[in-house]
Order: sequence, then C-alpha cells, then structure tokens
Amino acid sequence: MKITKADAKAKIRQAYAHAVPDICDVILSDCEKGKGQVIMMEETKKKRHTVRYMMAAAACLVLLLGGGFGWNTYRLNHRVAATVSLEVNPSVQITVNEKERVLEVKALNRDGEIVIGDMDFSGSDINVVVNALIGSMLRNGYLNELANSILISVDNEDPAKGAALQEKLTKEVNRVLESDGFLGAVLSQTLTEKSTLQKQADRYGITLGKAQLIQDILDSTTGHTFEELVPLSINELNLLLTTAEADMAKVSTMGSASDKAYIGEEQALQTALAHAGISEEDIAFYRMDMDVEKGVMVYEIEFYNGGYKYEYEIDAVTGEFIKNKKEINEDFVTGTDQGVPSESVKVQPSDSVKETQDHYFGSYYGTEHHEEPVYEDHYYYENGTHHDDRRQSGGYYSGNGTDTGNGANAENGGNTSASITLEQAKEIALAHAGLKADAVYFDKAKQDYDDGILLYEIEFKAGGVEYGYEIDAQTGNILDYEWDYD
Repeated sequence: MKITKADAKAKIRQAYAHAVPDICDVILSDCEKGKGQVIMMEETKKKRHTVRYMMAAAACLVLLLGGGFGWNTYRLNHRVAATVSLEVNPSVQITVNEKERVLEVKALNRDGEIVIGDMDFSGSDINVVVNALIGSMLRNGYLNELANSILISVDNEDPAKGAALQEKLTKEVNRVLESDGFLGAVLSQTLTEKSTLQKQADRYGITLGKAQLIQDILDSTTGHTFEELVPLSINELNLLLTTAEADMAKVSTMGSASDKAYIGEEQALQTALAHAGISEEDIAFYRMDMDVEKGVMVYEIEFYNGGYKYEYEIDAVTGEFIKNKKEINEDFVTGTDQGVPSESVKVQPSDSVKETQDHYFGSYYGTEHHEEPVYEDHYYYENGTHHDDRRQSGGYYSGNGTDTGNGANAENGGNTSASITLEQAKEIALAHAGLKADAVYFDKAKQDYDDGILLYEIEFKAGGVEYGYEIDAQTGNILDYEWDYD
C-alpha cells in the first residue's frame, strides 16, 4: 500500500494529540473547590543550605587545628635548633632539633669521614651520638695520650639554651673519656660574632669553632697571627692557652692538655744550661713557657747568671735549638749573684754583681738611679775614623738629682780604644759558633759604640742560620750574641 506524504503528516498529528491528555477542565474544577483555603509551604530547601554551611565551617576549623598541630610537630622534629661541632683533628658537625634529636651528622674533613664510618644517627639522642663519635675517635687513634684535647662548639640562636647544651655535652664527653680510663682535656664554647668569624673560617678552610678559639687566643696574648695558629691542632692550641695563662672568658676547660709528645720542660732547661755552660745551682730564677715559632712548638726559656740574661727557644719535639741569645742584664736585685729581674726601682747590687756591672756601665751610687747614663759627648766609629762627638760622664742621677760623674769616659781612661782587631773579633765569634770563615757569609763586621763601650758588631750566615755578635773591642769578651733561622 502506497502512503503519500499527506497521509504521513495526518498520522503524526494524531499520535501527538493522544500522547498528552487534555486535563484542563479537571484542573479548573479542582481550583474552584479549593478556593479560600490556605496551604502552608515548608522551606525545606533553605534548611538544607544552613546545615551544609555549618558542616563546612566545622570542617575548616578541624583543618586549621590539625594543620597547626601538624606544623608544630613538624617544627619540633625537623627544624634545626642547634649545631654542634666536635673537633680534634677530625671535624664532625651535628645538627639537632628542638627535642635534641639528631637530624644529621656530617664530616667536615677526611678524618671526620673515618670517624663516622657507616653509622646512621638520624633520630638518635644527642648523647648517644656523641658517645659513639668519641668512641670512634679513641678506636681510630685520634684521641690518645699524646694528643688528648677535644673542642666542643655549640651554635644556638637562644644563648641560654646554647649554654645549657654546651654544659651538658662537656659533661658527657668527659664522662665517656673517663669511663675508658683515658685522661682527656675538653674545651667547650658557645659561638658568637659568627659573621666575622665565618670569613676567617672560609679563608683558611677551618671550622667556625676553631676560628673562634684562635681569635680568643689572639685577643688574650700577643706575638702571633691568625695564619700562624691555623695549622696547630686542638691539643697544641690548648697548650698555648695553658702556658700563656690567657684570659679565656668564652672558653670552658676541663682536664689538662697532654705534653707527652714533647721532650719536657726539665730536659729543655738542661739543654739550655748545658749550652750556656751553667749549672742549675748557679741560677736563682728561670722562666719557661711553651709557644709556637714559625709553626713549630717550642720551649721558651729565660734565666740569669753573672750579670747576663740568657734566652733560648728549643724545639719541643726534637730538642734542637731554634734561637738563643745572651745579653747584659741591666736589672739587678740586692743580695743575689744571678741578677734576677725586679719590677721595683733599681737598687744597689751586691758586690759580686757590681764588679761585673762596673766593667760595662760604671759605678752605681746612692740607692736610686736614673735608668739612663748621663752623656756629655759621644764617641763613634765611622769610615775608619774615630770621632769625638759626645762624651759620656758614665755617672747616674742619684736620688737628689745630682750627677755622680763617676764612670768610663775618654778623659778618665774609659773604653775608648781597641785592643783587638776586627779580624780577631771575627775569629772569636766564629769559634763560639763552631764555624770556619770559609763556611760563612758576613753581613756586617764593623766597630761601634754602645753605652760608651767600644765594640765590634759582627753578623754572618751559615747553613740557613743567622748569627749576631757584639764583642768588647778591649777585652775580646762576647757582650751579646744571638742566632736564629734565616
């Protein structure tokens, strides 16, 4: 059966009409019946929104509280609260959190790597870690009877907490050393002025703790430079602190630094006395300190005998002479033969000392004297000619301010002419040094005057050593001598 286009449209229109029922009359009838009635509508939709908002606010509060608690926990467990360094020759750095639990242990040099080895300290208590590190230093020979000093440095933003941690660790390290039957020496400090010290530490490739220790030594003593002290070990720096009696307010010490690696004070003294040809019974006073000279630990010795002052520097390890000097001692104390120095006003020396003193300086008179002799004219030697420019009266001012006028001078037959030649003076100096003329190079050899005494000044070099002599031009006596490495 063939369906035309018009038939198709009629069928579609009919199907659409039957798909939606015609209930308009029914709806109008119901409305007429309910006319005048009030229908209550519940706002259920709005209530649902309010509950939703309250639930969201509570969730945010929980998140905030939880986040704050989480951040505080994270800070306590992971934030660096303090940095501690342990230094002998190995250098080890430890970072800890607020709970003093270890975050990281880092080696600052090759020896530090050996000490740490394959140990993992993360999360361990600081005391446990320090105990293990000190034990490793002992086992590996870094702490021993020859070098027993260790430096603990604490860096904390809170000075009070830093000081407390410093004290705690010092006691712990000392306890570990004692329990091992080892007599250690513990130095401890809290770091300050870090910005300035960091520049020095970076420049010389050392830790901040060692830089502060060196600077403290320099602030308390004289005669050294930062660069000179950098190569020294912690034990050597500790020995300098002890012998120099430095005022180390920033450094706490416990125990004594070992000197067993050195020849010892007694042997050093006997070596110096033997060289001077003096027995220990002939001196009434001597002074000895340990110091460093050009990177070498030395004993500095000073003693007095027969109107002379002797000074020696002796290598603390080998016992060899580094430097020695002999000079006339201008300080005397009544009743002694050695001429022990005195801080008080000079007084008349004993007869035995006075005889030697008179030979060089003229006589003392009265009980108080001016330190400098009185000069009228002076003799000096230049270009082979003896000049008379000023004459020394040789006296000293007495207590009443008058010139005693008694002493060696040209008019009274003082030391104004030479009895030995320059060549003879050279031979005297060479014989004393144990050298021959063809083995030395002379820097200076001339006649001069010193405090009215005609003398020869002679300086020469040999084998990397520089020698200096002053020889009395009349008697040939050695008035002063010294030598040092060139």
